[in-house]
Amino acid sequence: MNKNADKKPVPLIIAVLFVLLEGLVVAYFAAQLGFGILMGDSRSLVTAIALFALVAAAAAWVIFVAISLLKGKRWARSGALFWQLIQLAVATGSFSGQFGSQAIGWSLILPSAVVLVALFNKQTIAATMKSSDPED
Repeated sequence: MNKNADKKPVPLIIAVLFVLLEGLVVAYFAAQLGFGILMGDSRSLVTAIALFALVAAAAAWVIFVAISLLKGKRWARSGALFWQLIQLAVATGSFSGQFGSQAIGWSLILPSAVVLVALFNKQTIAATMKSSDPED
């Protein structure tokens, strides 16, 4: 096998690492919600379970997107872009309001900006355009 064909470009690796880290952070929050359910900390069990299911599903999806990006799947760039846009929407809301926090806003904006730059890098686009077989 040709080593150059297997080597992933640095911007793609950066995007994968950041998206994977974001997915692990969301998984941590899902675990906290699950632990809260088990400890009886919720006022409404049905609502807590629904929120846990949504956050756990989001975590699984983001981690799956990161793995698919590493495999060079073309669709994974769209998934990663969507997740970054969601984070940016949450970040803009984090700067104002009763519970506004500059720290939360910037901690969401900075990694999203890094991932967006990495996703639109020519090397990343080229590395993810090679795979056209859906079963790949």
